[in-house]
Amino acid sequence: MALEPAVLAALAKALEEMKSETGAIPAGALDALAPIARPGMRLRIDLAASDVIGAPLVTVTEPARDTRFLAGLTARQREVAGLLIDGMSNKAIAADLGISIATVKDHVHAILQALQLPSRRSVMAAAHKVQPD
Repeated sequence: MALEPAVLAALAKALEEMKSETGAIPAGALDALAPIARPGMRLRIDLAASDVIGAPLVTVTEPARDTRFLAGLTARQREVAGLLIDGMSNKAIAADLGISIATVKDHVHAILQALQLPSRRSVMAAAHKVQPD
């Protein structure tokens, strides 16, 4: 998994904060990681690995998701759907893609119609093969 520069920067900042602390994770480290957190993301930082390999061992994993059901969408709709599945709001999707919130709403509406699903949550559940509440 290739990490985005923002993720790497957040991890670097969190690790720097953790160097000075022992025991509990310092608030500064959590503040650095919060912006990159996504639903289902797991982050493991093994500080003891520094003794062996000279640096902390950082593992980032995300749950596998089935996106085959998105095959009937346009490329842009699949892009929007991927961000929607990651739990992003319309405002965040618009900022990430450099488009207006109204355009995001149009894409979300088209995605729901094309997939014949009633809600954003249903799209997320279908991607993770989970039944919504």
